[in-house]
Amino acid sequence: MILKNLQLINFRKFSYIKLEFSEGINFIIGENGAGKTTIIEAISYLSIPRSFRGVKDEFLIKFNEVGWTIKAEISNLIEHNIQITYKKDGFKVIYLDGKKLKTFLKLFETFSVLTFHSNNYNLIDQSPEIKRKFFDWFFSMLNYEYFISLYKYKKILIQKNKALKTKSDISIWNKQLKQYSDYIIKIRKNFITQLNSIIKEQNEKMNIEYKNSLNNKNFDDFIELEMKRGFSIIGPHRDNYEFYFNEKNAKFFASDGEKRRIFLDLVIAMTKLTESVKKIKPVLAFDDPFNVLDEKNFKNFIKEIKNLNVQVIISATNFKLDNENYHVIDLKFLT
Repeated sequence: MILKNLQLINFRKFSYIKLEFSEGINFIIGENGAGKTTIIEAISYLSIPRSFRGVKDEFLIKFNEVGWTIKAEISNLIEHNIQITYKKDGFKVIYLDGKKLKTFLKLFETFSVLTFHSNNYNLIDQSPEIKRKFFDWFFSMLNYEYFISLYKYKKILIQKNKALKTKSDISIWNKQLKQYSDYIIKIRKNFITQLNSIIKEQNEKMNIEYKNSLNNKNFDDFIELEMKRGFSIIGPHRDNYEFYFNEKNAKFFASDGEKRRIFLDLVIAMTKLTESVKKIKPVLAFDDPFNVLDEKNFKNFIKEIKNLNVQVIISATNFKLDNENYHVIDLKFLT
C-alpha cells in the first residue's frame, strides 16, 4: 500500500499544499510551526477519519474559511483516490473513487495508516486511559465491528452515568453494555494474543498483558457500589494494558533504552499483524519521533522496517540524513 500524493485545502494552516511521496522512506522536514504534524494528521485521517490529536473537525478549518478538504491518491494493487470534505455546518462527506460512502467501512478496507506521535513514544509509562485509547485505535483499524461496538458501548455508558447521577435504575443500561462489552473484551484478548505471538519471534523478553477489569464478573455485581459513587467503575472503559520485560513490569523495571526498544518492537508487530489481518501492507507515519526516541536506535529501527517493505513517512525538525536514499520533502520550499 502506497500513499502517492496528498492535497490539503484550507486544512489548519494550509490554504493549499500538494505533496508527492515515494514508495520507501519519506522525510517531511521543517521548523516548528511549519505544519509537519498537520500533514501527518491529514495522512492519518485518510485511514480513520478523526484527528489523532482528538481535535473536532470544526477546529481543523483554516481561519476565516468555511470548510476543509483532504485529497489523496493511493495504490493498493489498484489505484484509488480518496476525498474527505468538511463544512462548518458539521457536514462531512467521504468519497472513494468518486463515490460517496455511507459508512467508514470501505475506507477501513482500502487504506491503513499506523500513525505514531508524542503520546505513543513513551507508551509504557502512560496512564491506563492513554494505553487503552492507543490499542482501541489500532484494533478499530483491524476490525470495523470492534470500532462500531466501541462507539455504541460509549454511547450507552453516557446514559448509564446520567442514570447513576440521578440514582435511577441502571440494570437496563448494564444489560445493553454487556451486549457490546463481551465482544470488545473478546477482540482485545484475541489481538493481544496475536501481537504477543509475533513479538516473541523478535524479542523473547517482551510481552503485553491485557488487564480486564470485569475479570469474569458481571456489571450488576457492582450496582450497589456504583450507586454510592455516582459513576460507572467497571467495564472495558476501565481496562488496562501492561508491558513486561524479563517477566517484570517494564514501567518500573525497564531502562529508558529498553522501553524505547519495547515500543519499536511493538510497532513492528503491529505492522505484521495489520498485514496478516487485512491482507494489505500499512503505511507507517511518525510525527517528530526524534523529540523522544533515541536517534541512533531509531535509525537502526528504520533499517529493520525496510525488510517489511512498507512505506514510511516521518516528520522531523532536525535530522542528519547521511547518505541513505530517502525521499525528502522540505516544507520551507513549499510554504
